[in-house]
Amino acid sequence: MKRLSGYFVWKRNELGELRTGSLRGLMSAFSSLKVRNFRLYFTGQCFSLCGRWIQSIAMSWLVYRLTGSVMMLTTVAFINQIPTLLLAPLAGVLSDRYDRFRILVGTQTALMCVAFLLGGLAVTDAIRVWHVMVISFFSGIASAIEAPARQSFYSKLVPPQSLTNAIALNSVTVNGSRFIGPAIGGVLISLVGEGYCFIINGISFIPVLVALFMMRLDPYRPSGVRRSMLEEFRSGFDYVKGYLPLKAVIVCVGVISFFGMPFVNVVPALVKGTLGGDSILLGYVNSAIGAGAVTAAFYLAARHKIRGLGKVLTLTGLLLGAGFMSIAFVKIPVVAIVIAYPIGCALIGTLATSNTLLQSLVDDDMRGRVMSFFTMASAGLNPLGGLFYGWIAERTSLTAVIFGSGIICVVTACVYEYYRPRVRAATRERMSDSGIVPEIANAIDDRNPF
Repeated sequence: MKRLSGYFVWKRNELGELRTGSLRGLMSAFSSLKVRNFRLYFTGQCFSLCGRWIQSIAMSWLVYRLTGSVMMLTTVAFINQIPTLLLAPLAGVLSDRYDRFRILVGTQTALMCVAFLLGGLAVTDAIRVWHVMVISFFSGIASAIEAPARQSFYSKLVPPQSLTNAIALNSVTVNGSRFIGPAIGGVLISLVGEGYCFIINGISFIPVLVALFMMRLDPYRPSGVRRSMLEEFRSGFDYVKGYLPLKAVIVCVGVISFFGMPFVNVVPALVKGTLGGDSILLGYVNSAIGAGAVTAAFYLAARHKIRGLGKVLTLTGLLLGAGFMSIAFVKIPVVAIVIAYPIGCALIGTLATSNTLLQSLVDDDMRGRVMSFFTMASAGLNPLGGLFYGWIAERTSLTAVIFGSGIICVVTACVYEYYRPRVRAATRERMSDSGIVPEIANAIDDRNPF
């Protein structure tokens, strides 16, 4: 009886770590906005990310309208995202070696010019699929360089105690735009066509650039010791390889990214081919995904401590797999929209949780390189998974691909949960080695996210 009582107390404590804390915790979800630099960054991102999602849905609809091929749809996504897999290690070294502010200004400007070019071709009806492929590739190069710099830029915008909240709050922006952007994009496609969606995205980069130049940042000071880029990459790789918690999170995210994230790229085929819908329904489904993503992001922003985030990663993987296995056989549009909501929760829950876990564990001088490996896992493997989706779908069916991916996501979450106690122990050991005396066990566990 005593053992049974102890088990229920343990389970209550385990579940308690998943709570946000209190109403006060929910109210503090916007605490990072008190910092001027982050407030400027947040405002600019609200415009830019909304424009990016408008362009994303317009581009996918354009490609599928021109070709009617799921394989071509996933191929364009592959071309856009493969530079992230190839260039992320180099971009991570660059973000640790050079001024992240200048990197962001340069990449945002490049992305703006690419959007205007794409819009001009589409409005004049000169657009062809090969145009989209070439432009997507160069856009992918800019995004690959931008991602590690952006991920590691948060530490320059807010004090260390606000970093977790800033990351989660930025996820609210990313996924709030996913909620608003596709709905606007779906309507704009039917009213004015895809070209003006691309132009709107180009305009949306202007507030970001204005916000960056309005920031009050400490002068950039390059590190005194410089090694070759290859040596710095190797040191970053060894750092991740030698620390089990970092390795476990990145591997888990990589598997889920390969089998789970490409779902977003095939939503147009699901809507048009399986559900028999139009661009309006496409906007609704993507908005449902975005609404779920915003919910998950607010939950993470409202958490007042990092303890328990490892459990959240397990739950989001299970939820994502269950969502895929459910929506794979749906034929009713309303039901698909309802199921898309928890899928959105799980997608952003996986990405934002893993991002926060890594940021809370990594040393600042390795931040850019570690986040480049995270970018490779979360975005770089996505295009390979997209090709896998397209290849299997052409030979079987889209239903089979989505259902099978759901099974793999569930298995991955279970395997991660099996090894999580070891990951927690390794994190505890590193914290002890970092100067926290072993006798203060509770203090160590409060800072242990696993």
